[in-house]
Amino acid sequence: ARQRAAHRRRGRRGDVVAVLLAETVDRIRPRDVADDRGMRSMLASYSPLGEAVTEEVHDEAITEDGVPRPEYVDVLKAVSDLGPETLCERKDTVDDSLRDLGVTLKVYGRDEPQVFPLDAVPRIIPADQWARISAGIEQRARAMELFLRDIYGPGEITRAGVVPAEALERAPGFRPTGRSVPAGALHAPVCGVDLVSTAPGEWVVLEDNLRMAGGLAMAVALRDRISEGFPEFGARSEIHDPRVGLDMLTQTLRAAAPDGVDDPAIAVVIAEDELGSFDLGQVAAAIGGPLVTPDHLVVEDSRLWRVDGDERTPVDVLYVRMDEEMLLSSEGADGTVLRRGLLGAMAEGGVAVVNAPGNGAADDKAIYARVPEIINFFLGEKPLIGQVDTYLCSDPEQRKQVLDRLGELVVKPIDGYGGSGITVGPECTPRELDERRDELRRHGERFVAQEVQALSTLPTFDGQELQRRHVDMRAFVMLRPGDSGEILASAPPVALTRVAPAGTMVVNASSGGGGKDTWIHRA
Repeated sequence: ARQRAAHRRRGRRGDVVAVLLAETVDRIRPRDVADDRGMRSMLASYSPLGEAVTEEVHDEAITEDGVPRPEYVDVLKAVSDLGPETLCERKDTVDDSLRDLGVTLKVYGRDEPQVFPLDAVPRIIPADQWARISAGIEQRARAMELFLRDIYGPGEITRAGVVPAEALERAPGFRPTGRSVPAGALHAPVCGVDLVSTAPGEWVVLEDNLRMAGGLAMAVALRDRISEGFPEFGARSEIHDPRVGLDMLTQTLRAAAPDGVDDPAIAVVIAEDELGSFDLGQVAAAIGGPLVTPDHLVVEDSRLWRVDGDERTPVDVLYVRMDEEMLLSSEGADGTVLRRGLLGAMAEGGVAVVNAPGNGAADDKAIYARVPEIINFFLGEKPLIGQVDTYLCSDPEQRKQVLDRLGELVVKPIDGYGGSGITVGPECTPRELDERRDELRRHGERFVAQEVQALSTLPTFDGQELQRRHVDMRAFVMLRPGDSGEILASAPPVALTRVAPAGTMVVNASSGGGGKDTWIHRA
């Protein structure tokens, strides 16, 4: 029965062989029929909840026949053995721990911060899937780094017509500040990539984030809470430890230091209202650098310094986790606006800023539509991972198609991130569609539209039973300069899974979304 279930997934004999091998080496333990009754009983109620879940959306854990996929058998059996009452008790304990740590979020419409909604059932990424994902996003990150170097340098891709000059000029993130990066230095050492699974084992890139991709420390926190709260979930030795992401971040920041600096001093600059952020505090602790606000920085003689009372400490690498314009327009410790001094220090190699200013040009939604061409132009390769079909509303013909199908599409501002300004056509009221239609007619150049992407679902405990919820995934890529000037890319085996509330595909935490621990299997 297990072999037949594996074969039904994609009709491939190789999947059957994989199940046999996994059981042979005890990675998946065969179970008696009686042993699985509790799990089958719990899954009997597993069904779509909310209009956003349709038959066309695949579930990563359960087949169409209601059978757990091989990698989820043990976890779902453990969930069913615990039962709803115990799951609720354990969740309360986990929530208390998250609250004590300060892992909370601000949700629209609520005055008080809410504890981050962490679901007990983890997401599991088999090793072969991760190998394909990591290869694809590493290729993508290298190409986008070359793109940033080019648009702030020789401009070959614009002259070739692959990315028209007017497309760059419309991109809000394309700024003169990007030219302050010294030749040979990296623009985007720390990249974030948001992905969705479109079919069993198939993934596409939803968005790139080359400005301030966060989530590494959160992934560690979620793993720790699930490990403590649900020790019955085994397989710890078979999955990667997400702490490797923080270790790699530290190495990446150190490698970004200016030439001649062997033991760089690193600082994490954040906005004043983020001083209590759990994620940022954990990142600073992991990399061994202090959290600072702009008013504790000063530039003198093309060097950046951190001011603490009467003491000054040099900063060789400034890890930026706040809005670029907010940082540059802030006053430093001496009352002088940082822009001119900081950009000058960057250009002269006195400090490395990670990620660099001007990177918003690369994760602009209109540029996203051209990434396959960018990969081919700079690397001479075909993309190893797909992306969502995107319509440029600046183009009159494409805008007409979007207006005709507005109720079927997702519309995004080209400079938006974090879910701001997005409208999901099937979830909009007629009034909301009319308002967006008017915006597109007046300012089409500010938007792109995409087909509604069928985000996969995963079992999520709602307090009584398992229900389907839509999910996406944030992965990371770190870039370092090679000895011969090449760009080395590495995706740490760590990811952050985000879960949408019932009845929607919007996974952002500010809209009430939550998360799951993400298990990436070792090869």
